[in-house]
Amino acid sequence: MDKNLKKFKLLRNIIAVAFILIILSIIKLQIIEGKKYYRLSDRNRIRQKHIPAPRGKIFDRTGIEIANTRPGFYVSVIQTSIDENTLKKLTHILNIDEKTIKEKFKIQKNPFMSVKIAHDISYKQLSTIEENMDILKGVEVGVEPLRNYPYGELFCHLLGYMGEITHAEMENNGNYSINDYIGRMGLEEYYENHLKGIGGIEYIEVDAFGREVGKIAEKRPTPFIYGKHLYTTIDFALTESVAVYLENYEKAACVALNPQNGEILVLYSKPGFDPNLFVHGLQKKEWQILNNAPDAPLYNRAIMSCYPCGSTFKPFVALAALDSKMITKEKSFTPCRGKYRLGRRIFKCWKTHGKLNLIDAIVYSCDIYFYQLGSFIGIDTMYSRTNKVGFGKKTLIDLPNEKSGSLPNRQWFEKQYGKNWTEGHIFNLSIGQGDLLVTPLQLACAFTIFANNGEIPIPHVKKREKHDYHLTTISKEAIEIVKQGLKGVVSFGTGTLARVENFEVCGKTGTVQNPHGEDHSLFVGYAPSDNPQILVFVFVENAGHGATVAAPIAGKIMKIYLFRESTEHHAKKT
Repeated sequence: MDKNLKKFKLLRNIIAVAFILIILSIIKLQIIEGKKYYRLSDRNRIRQKHIPAPRGKIFDRTGIEIANTRPGFYVSVIQTSIDENTLKKLTHILNIDEKTIKEKFKIQKNPFMSVKIAHDISYKQLSTIEENMDILKGVEVGVEPLRNYPYGELFCHLLGYMGEITHAEMENNGNYSINDYIGRMGLEEYYENHLKGIGGIEYIEVDAFGREVGKIAEKRPTPFIYGKHLYTTIDFALTESVAVYLENYEKAACVALNPQNGEILVLYSKPGFDPNLFVHGLQKKEWQILNNAPDAPLYNRAIMSCYPCGSTFKPFVALAALDSKMITKEKSFTPCRGKYRLGRRIFKCWKTHGKLNLIDAIVYSCDIYFYQLGSFIGIDTMYSRTNKVGFGKKTLIDLPNEKSGSLPNRQWFEKQYGKNWTEGHIFNLSIGQGDLLVTPLQLACAFTIFANNGEIPIPHVKKREKHDYHLTTISKEAIEIVKQGLKGVVSFGTGTLARVENFEVCGKTGTVQNPHGEDHSLFVGYAPSDNPQILVFVFVENAGHGATVAAPIAGKIMKIYLFRESTEHHAKKT
């Protein structure tokens, strides 16, 4: 009997201890760690769904949409729900690398959050996934706003493109998730914070297989906020005309602006690319082909390419000489006989001009005159005056990746060539060759000093009410004298093919020697001379003389704009 009683008591104690342990476990699970397990159960039952915000549209100056948003289908997966078989099926359906998908998994640290692995899928791919949804565990298909560039290559360098955000970019900015796109290049990058909007969140209930059951009523969604629209100064019709005029040339750049306030009308670079290619996410091989192409289609020649500017630099050498009061407009040098000897070296001119004064030397673009003028005023005077008008500096346009070019001074020559650098370097600099490098935008902006009587507006693409200027100390008298030469260039000099009927054009031709092939062709000019409305710079690589290629193209661009503006002005009056 005692034995049975002892067994009973032992069993009772064991049951009591077990019951106490169960009670303690329940207390721990329900009270002490209740919130933790509630969150874990919610993660299995409730899924946060990121709702991307539509990006702001980009408009030209007349209200034409040059970048907007369209709907597209995406595929996303949940790391905790997907298996290897599903992963292999997806790579086959979507034609993407399994390694690429797994790299995206690494970036998304929360395994319960969906990761978009494909954007802008085709209807065929969508149908295949929908048909196999029962066996594709953890896979979602949805609709998202995608960036759209309705005019393809036309504005590619100006606008830039959208790319998937990187891990580093996401860590540096808490306003993005792994599924977001971010602006790259052009206006998309520069005005990213203006255009991007703020994404929303929805809470979705899912079953054990990760399939959506429905929205969670007790959790209120966070609505997305649209990105802001961007209104630009760009002239769609004029840009389209520029593309037509340059269609027979492989590499070119064109800048057109209002010289009075710095509004950019055209910023065009060729060759280009279709920014819509980036919407669905370029594969590594596709990106390498585009990025390593020999003609550099991703490179914005208008603000990034640095070229010698040839004879278009001569008006600035003349301006430096006049502003320093070292010469007058009547100044002449040894007459041009087509050649000029400096020590053992012979410097040539493109033609025999004879005896010229300053204005005639600009009109007929005499190299021999400017060799002597540059040597006469010296490197220090030339550098100090041309640097004031913007050479060797960024223009501060509202676009990323602008280059500053190169304007050599005495110290630069000594560092590059030693203290025994020669007068020949000044000769080359005086005609815009050698070590002088400028971007098309930089030269166009510098030229506004003649169109705007000394004030140089800071160029801008975004519309604004207030315009900013670089104020120079260059004398108005010096500017007026050079302008006489620029009028003569188009009226009866080297730039006659840039003439525009009923409008007086001021400008300068340029031909840049190219050791790798045909010369580059340049022309920069503005009109009308008395009240300039447009300034145009055309640069065509490997096309020959500026007088015969770039000048007539620039003339056509100015003609279209001026006749259209005068017609619209007349229509408003009547």
